[in-house]
Amino acid sequence: MNFENLSSHLLANEPPRSQPFIEGMAAVLRNRVDQTPVTSPYSAGTADDDAFFAGRMRGHNEFRNLLIEHHGDRQAVIAHLRDVCASIRRAA
Repeated sequence: MNFENLSSHLLANEPPRSQPFIEGMAAVLRNRVDQTPVTSPYSAGTADDDAFFAGRMRGHNEFRNLLIEHHGDRQAVIAHLRDVCASIRRAA
């Protein structure tokens, strides 16, 4: 799954977000799906690190909301996200 494309797609109808925000959101979605660690590539205390952190929080919220919609079924959420990614690829 391309988590940056997924994040951009989920944010498509909102005001533009910075690349570090999208990277943070993508990192958390990747973590929730693939259980990979999330670390910021930016120096602590920088605007980019703050944006990365804000994106992380958005990623957590997106995944949590999907869990609620899918009655706590993590595998159903992952399947849903895979379907969204597939539709993004088909549209490209």
